Amino acid sequence: MKFNRIFFLSTLLLSFSAFAQVHTDTLTIMTLNLHAGHDASLSQIGLFIKQYQPDFVALQEVDQNTHRANCRHQNNRDFISELAYFSGMEGLFGPTIEFSGGHYGIGFLTRHQFVDAHNHKLPRPTPQMEQRGLLEGTFVLENGDTIVFACTHLEAFDSISRVAQANYINEHFSTSTHPVILAGDFNAPPSDGIIHSLMTQWKDCTEDSPTFSVTNPKEKIDYIFARPSHSWQTVESHVIPIQLSDHYPVIATLTVTIK
Repeated sequence: MKFNRIFFLSTLLLSFSAFAQVHTDTLTIMTLNLHAGHDASLSQIGLFIKQYQPDFVALQEVDQNTHRANCRHQNNRDFISELAYFSGMEGLFGPTIEFSGGHYGIGFLTRHQFVDAHNHKLPRPTPQMEQRGLLEGTFVLENGDTIVFACTHLEAFDSISRVAQANYINEHFSTSTHPVILAGDFNAPPSDGIIHSLMTQWKDCTEDSPTFSVTNPKEKIDYIFARPSHSWQTVESHVIPIQLSDHYPVIATLTVTIK
């Protein structure tokens, strides 16, 4: 009997310990294609981001020290550094191509501690298409939980490239041991095959409203995905009708259960 009581108490303590280690985190995520800064100043964009106090922001069409003839007010600017300053966040830039005397690519802003970060080149089966990238970082949240946040911008003009890029992303994250958020401009509406492919592994955490273009909103092509699907819930999601770019910003508040 004594042995049975000890076994029961040990099992109870182990069960309680396992239960106590389950955490639920709430995160606010934003994604915005910047249109290379044509439509708003970096201070306007940064202060807009700041008012929503997001945990992570995925950014596409990001310049670093470029010299665009049709966007002179942004010439020789480091977009991520300035947006980090105006938003009060930390920033990371992932260059994908050299462009007009500088670099062009993707990036993100965060309020959380970096563990590491990687900038991956996505497949480009059609060589004349632009090089695209996947920027990912591993972060520790305030309670010690670890998550991965990633940003991407898939090919706009070639479906063969988009399929290859979506497949790469699915395969790359298929063995992730941490919850992952993937946000960005996927250049594909919800009916597109690559979105169906992504949703075999990911949960779409955004509402079904058009994100492009702001002058004539017709298509949802900007997304916030999360995996594993069963760990994430969307508290709320909005497409914000403001003209800072040719895309609307998308924001979502999510909860994730981490064991």
